This record gives sequence, structure tokens and C-alpha cells, in this order.
Amino acid sequence: MQRRTGDLQNMSKILSPLTRKMLGKKAFAEADVICNWAEIAGSELASFSMPSKIDFKKGERTGGVLWIEVAGGAFALEVSLKSKMLIEKVNTFFGYDAVKSLKIVQNPAIGIKMKQDIHNPEKILVTKEEETYIKSLSGDIQNPELGEALQRLGCAVMANNKK
Repeated sequence: MQRRTGDLQNMSKILSPLTRKMLGKKAFAEADVICNWAEIAGSELASFSMPSKIDFKKGERTGGVLWIEVAGGAFALEVSLKSKMLIEKVNTFFGYDAVKSLKIVQNPAIGIKMKQDIHNPEKILVTKEEETYIKSLSGDIQNPELGEALQRLGCAVMANNKK
């Protein structure tokens, strides 16, 4: 059996326009942190915090400042106390010293979102048709973990584009 690859496209070619619209020119580092925040920070911290951007000095990709939005004062204190651990986890995730400090910003909207998620845990972010479409895009991927990760990313991008 001969393997056909003529219609395959590089995933970065497909996803790059979507993520760049959402995140601008620094899309790759920020998209990785945002999409994997629960894995990086842990589910407890991720439940009340969200990374918003990484600021690097012009022309550099190391020693950046990770901006984290939190629901309120007590949550800001919690993130502040765990800042060293968070920086280490982010840098471990990237494999190099991408982040050197955190900037913690209180954002009451995150608290409102937390309440909505608690009261509506089965909130539908994408329709069944959209989910089917996303699954069809990643259906030929041999690695099941990669396929699931790409499906989650696709759902997140599609849901975010609806806002």
C-alpha cells in the first residue's frame, strides 16, 4: 500500500493564522502557555488565574515577564507566594529560561467567569458540527495524544473566535 501525502498540510500553516489573530506576533510562546496553563500551573491555580501575555525585551526570547490575571486580592497573594514555582514550571515547559518574573494583575472578570463555570459546568463552547469538523481535521494523525491535544486547541480557538 502506497502512502499518499499530497493533500496533507503542516499544522502550523493551518493554525498560525488563527492564533496570530488572537495573540499577535508573539503567538507561539503565548499560545503555548495559554493552552497548557492548567498543566503548567496545576488545576487549582489555573481555576482562578489566566496568563495574558509574555513581554520580552526587543529582539530577545528569554528573561520575559509573564502577565497573569487573577480574580482578586486573595488570589493575587496566592499567585505571588507561588511565583517562584510558577516561573520554574513555565521555564521547564519551554525548556529554557523564557520567563524571569511575573506581573500579577487583578481582573474581576475572571472571578465572574469562575462563577459562571461553577454554575454551568456543562457549558457548550462549540457546536456538535464544529466539533465534528475539528475532529475531521485531526483524524489522520497517528499519535492519539497529539490528536486529542490538537482537537482541544481547535475547540479553544473556535470558541474564542466566537467572543
